[in-house]
Amino acid sequence: MKAVSSENPDAEIVALPGGESHIRRAFRALEALIPGPQTAAAIAHVLGVNRSTALRLMGEIEALGYVHRDPRTKSYSLVPARFHPFMAQQSDYLDWSTVVDPILSNLRDDFGESAIMGVPANGTMVYLAFFPSAHLIMVRERLGTSRPMHCSALGKAYLSALDDRTLDSELALLNYQGGTHLAARGPIELRERVMESRHRGYAVDRDETAEGGTCVATPACIGGTLVGAIGVSGPSSRINESRIALMGQRLKEIAARLSGAPR
Repeated sequence: MKAVSSENPDAEIVALPGGESHIRRAFRALEALIPGPQTAAAIAHVLGVNRSTALRLMGEIEALGYVHRDPRTKSYSLVPARFHPFMAQQSDYLDWSTVVDPILSNLRDDFGESAIMGVPANGTMVYLAFFPSAHLIMVRERLGTSRPMHCSALGKAYLSALDDRTLDSELALLNYQGGTHLAARGPIELRERVMESRHRGYAVDRDETAEGGTCVATPACIGGTLVGAIGVSGPSSRINESRIALMGQRLKEIAARLSGAPR
């Protein structure tokens, strides 16, 4: 059955038996998960359909990465990280920038290297703030630059702050394309590196995104809400292991302060 929009006669909306479109039903299914995980039977009850129909619908939504099905309980739950790009607003960025920009500026001045803030979007980390180094030889980026999540320090730092279930969902969605031969090439290898970052308290990208570049990063939680990651980046020739440790410790201290900052 097809319903034609009165506002746009050329637009067709595929409707299911009973007059409800696939799109409307999918959003209703997502809304049913807001209070917490639900089984296919529970979702079917909310939608007024049989369990097999609910399973097919949730299977499609899961394939897109917006929900995760627990293999033990068979319950579906939302994947929060997939909804972040829809929730990020200009006003949010302005609020964050008043907190984050002074921190990045100080990091740049203290270490003499570029300082960055990135947020997740479709398997990448997108730069929302960038304070360039004053060195002639430097890592040069710009606002809106995106880097693959699987190899960048910003990406690994962000992933390290996710709970294990959400982390596994994100790892399964990444395509592992891009980066150098040193980059992780699958979810098992990347999970090990993310766990190392979580244990250490900061993530490191040494020649993984690009040869000759090193970045150290920590998750950025503002007021307790995970929004992305912040880091310091520069040529590998200037950032040895001792400097990585110093940067990491400083970033950990900043991350702890940011977590308590008001939004």
